Amino acid sequence: MYFRKVTIPELNSDKIERNIRLFTLKRHTSLDLKSGSTYIAEPNKFFLGFENNTQIDLLRITTPFERLLPKLIVSFNKSNFKEYKVRLQLLSMILIVVLSAGLLMTIYHSIKSKNLESDFLFILSLNLIFYLLAFVEYKFVTKKIERVINSA
Repeated sequence: MYFRKVTIPELNSDKIERNIRLFTLKRHTSLDLKSGSTYIAEPNKFFLGFENNTQIDLLRITTPFERLLPKLIVSFNKSNFKEYKVRLQLLSMILIVVLSAGLLMTIYHSIKSKNLESDFLFILSLNLIFYLLAFVEYKFVTKKIERVINSA
């Protein structure tokens, strides 16, 4: 379930593919359950990558201090490197579903009982914090992709 599709203007698709492959550590398993967190910095490697027949998925390599940020997976279609799609990693997607369900259930019970549930503000704040952290991670990922794409 992709939530954002980005088109890259005015660049050569072959150059984009070459740069993506150059700055990516190749992995042989799906990135949905992988942790991209490491203490050891690989020189000039910004992403973990998984390639199948139709697309290349990227996961940003992070420091252990960034573990709280939801993980985003960027997918490039192998036939067209001029656009990419962004989605949440499986564990982050499960967390957003659980948080949203909790918020909806709290709203439902508040409407049903005609008074505000005591944990409504707590669940709402957890949802807002998750969305804020996801936005921060999205900004980090897009900056890294721009940096990789515009490299010489």
